[in-house]
Amino acid sequence: MSTHLFARVRARILDGILWPLTHGEVLGSTGTGLPCAVCDDPVTSDEVEYEVSGPTAVVRVHLACYHAWMGESQRSA
Repeated sequence: MSTHLFARVRARILDGILWPLTHGEVLGSTGTGLPCAVCDDPVTSDEVEYEVSGPTAVVRVHLACYHAWMGESQRSA
């Protein structure tokens, strides 16, 4: 997994765009074409999209971006 994704997640947590993941609600589905909250690329219909419910928002991320987010959250816990 790209260290770039981990750095991106870390920056977005510090900016308040993302939050450290705990045991929140996550739904997986086919991509909707909306931008990923981690990398800003659209999650296309041939990709898995994770919809993550947080304290103040619901965001959509790629599977790989979700794993980077989870890894960074565990590292900073």
